[in-house]
Amino acid sequence: MGSLRSALVALTVVCILIFVVTWIVGAVYFGVRSQHGLRGWVRGLRRTLPRRVLLVAGAYGFSLLVRHSGGVWRHLQYWQAELALLGGLLAVASTALLLWARWVLGTMWASVPMVHEHHELRTEGPYRLVRHPIYTGLLGLVVGSMLACGFGVWTAVLVAAVPWLLLRVRTEDGLMAGRFGAAYDAYRARVPALVPWTRPARIGPQNPT
Repeated sequence: MGSLRSALVALTVVCILIFVVTWIVGAVYFGVRSQHGLRGWVRGLRRTLPRRVLLVAGAYGFSLLVRHSGGVWRHLQYWQAELALLGGLLAVASTALLLWARWVLGTMWASVPMVHEHHELRTEGPYRLVRHPIYTGLLGLVVGSMLACGFGVWTAVLVAAVPWLLLRVRTEDGLMAGRFGAAYDAYRARVPALVPWTRPARIGPQNPT
């Protein structure tokens, strides 16, 4: 069982590394290919720099808090082979979903919620299943890693990730509804936010925040 656990932990690390490297490369690649080119991409980075710094600082602060929590997380350790295998499969599937959604979104992607000047509403590919497949992939990667690694510190990551993702969903829904109006309202009425094949929540149109 020890070798299986080590293999699954390594698998989750590989999935996370693939996600991080692909996101960095994708940001540069699609940024250069955008309508405004490299200069426009650099200007966009400068404009959103404060929010990016805040996001990174928050993630770093959370990691420090977790790291210095001593043996608290050992009490939350629970590793079970069947759950761990399920978690490994979920991590791989979620990584594939992240890459697929990132490719389909292309130049419309941004690390902070925003609407571009020539923004297009994506409803094809993974966006036929959920409105926010990148967030679905992130959530799946966290849950999969938690199961594969035996809960522990990943439990804290999940607790922090869920409200953050829900806030991002609410913010982006408001921005997209403000930009695309009835078209986005119709899309939101038929496609769930995060969980595929579930009934979308019945909510009224949102205004941009």
